[in-house]
Formats: sequence, structure tokens, C-alpha cells
Amino acid sequence: MQRTNPHALGLALFCILLAVVGQTLMKLAIVRSGGMPVLEIGVEGLARKFIEVPYILLGFAAYGASAILWLQVLTDMDFSVAFPLVSISYVLALFVGRFLFDENVNFYRILGVALICSGVFFVIRSQ
Repeated sequence: MQRTNPHALGLALFCILLAVVGQTLMKLAIVRSGGMPVLEIGVEGLARKFIEVPYILLGFAAYGASAILWLQVLTDMDFSVAFPLVSISYVLALFVGRFLFDENVNFYRILGVALICSGVFFVIRSQ
């Protein structure tokens, strides 16, 4: 069992933040382009959307950088600790959904995320 070091934990949090930024940019692209029915527009239509809406490529770049850096996290941390940390993205997603996309964030969503995060707390404490 590896002991979680602060550098690895910081990198994990950075990766999670990058992934949320990537997903947020992709959602912005969908909202700004009036939807993106990928199965209907085909490869040519999707390529056109990539050119017309730069948020798509920026989102993929952020998400891809997160995935590449995550390889270092997996090198430095136990998988059973690193992977549950991804649930922190749920907290960030609640804020992004509420304040950027004006989504309804009700008590049950908040409670569900709090329960998940409390489980992650215990996983990290098990080290």
C-alpha cells in the first residue's frame, strides 16, 4: 500500500479540475451551437461544428491533458484511492451547472454528492 503524498494529491486535484473545465467547454459548445446531434449530423457535420465552435477543441484539449496527467497520478497513488477522488468533480459540476448553465440544483442532488464525497473522505483516511 502506497502512502498518498501531497504532490500526487495536488496533481490529482489539478487533473480533476482540468476534466471539469473540458466537460464545461464541451457543454458550452453544445449550448452555443444549438445542440449537437452527433448521430444525425455525421462526420462531415461534426467536423464543421469543430471549426465553427472552438470550445469543442478546447474542451477536448483540456480533457485530454487531464487524461495524460492522470497517468502520473496512477503511478504515484493506489488506484483504490485515486479513482474515488474523481468524485470531487461532482461537486464542481453542481456549481458549474447551477451558476453557468442555470440548472436546478435541489436538496437531493446536494445530498447525493455529499454522501459520495463523505465516502471518498473515508477512503482517503484509510491510508
